[in-house]
Amino acid sequence: SGYCWVQILLLWLAAGLVAVVVYSILFSVNDKTVESLQTGLRISDTLRTLAAFILGFYLEKTINIWWTLRHDTLQQLMNIVDNMCLRMAIYFPGNSYDDRHARETIMRYGILSLALLFKDAREVDVWSKEEAERAGALNMKDLLEERLLTKREARLLENVPAKSQMCWVWISSLFTKWCLDGRLPDPVGNQNMFLEYSEQARNAISTILAQLNMQFPLSYSHLIVFFSKLYMIILSVEAGVTFGSSLHHTNYADVISKCFILTIAPILYQGLLEIKEHISNPFRDDITDYSFKMFHARLRNECTAFFKCAMDPPYTSLEDPEPAVLPPQFIERQVNTAMYDFDAR
Repeated sequence: SGYCWVQILLLWLAAGLVAVVVYSILFSVNDKTVESLQTGLRISDTLRTLAAFILGFYLEKTINIWWTLRHDTLQQLMNIVDNMCLRMAIYFPGNSYDDRHARETIMRYGILSLALLFKDAREVDVWSKEEAERAGALNMKDLLEERLLTKREARLLENVPAKSQMCWVWISSLFTKWCLDGRLPDPVGNQNMFLEYSEQARNAISTILAQLNMQFPLSYSHLIVFFSKLYMIILSVEAGVTFGSSLHHTNYADVISKCFILTIAPILYQGLLEIKEHISNPFRDDITDYSFKMFHARLRNECTAFFKCAMDPPYTSLEDPEPAVLPPQFIERQVNTAMYDFDAR
């Protein structure tokens, strides 16, 4: 980033000032004094080891969180959407409007939940409405244009926190309605199954948002940054002493290596610190973040393939072209006779 190059420039300026001071005082001291000074300044080696050790743990933990978000919680959410659409393909394999509307609604709500998760996650990093607008955390126009959201649904989600979790309330309620309407086989079993799916999806979303909201302890972050900056400053002073003594003795053997280290080390350490910041929330729109469009296309393609395969399985023929489907059932209701007075006239 631009800050990194400004930091390198300041370190070079500091090294130049130290070199001028060292060069000017070398005329009044002996060579042993210079050697002792250079030996004492080799503390940068110890600081480099310490800073690299602490920074390594710091970055490793961030990468582990990034990896867990993608391959555990986010993948769990996508797997649930796929599993629900697979069941919809089996329960509603027909080409009628009702069947197509049922299975496409569940697919749309599942993908909508993923899209709203990206918006909820981006809202974590904003502190004002202007920042939220720039991040696209509050704007639903893109979802309306992609037909993931209807105007009525957008109005229902206005001023609602954690919008991505609300989609699973809609899914649970819709399955409850289908069970009561007698559109599903084994309505009680399917009701429990789909409620478990919805709970697992909601838990995955909640876990993702909790991990994004949980920051590293501030004192630990300050310690990492302090040691990294201290190492760069000591390295700049050490380079300045080397430059000044080399000019005085016309011995430039160590100058090239010091120039290289003074340029590369700030890039490396500042780069590692910035990598942590860039991957701390992978739901933003940076080049290192997750791509919602890729997830959207993947989910839609997989679910659409489920629907297509269920409509025309390989066992069908010209004589029997219809896919197998379990007959829908109504929920059996029990009546508590104690609630009624059958002797009343």
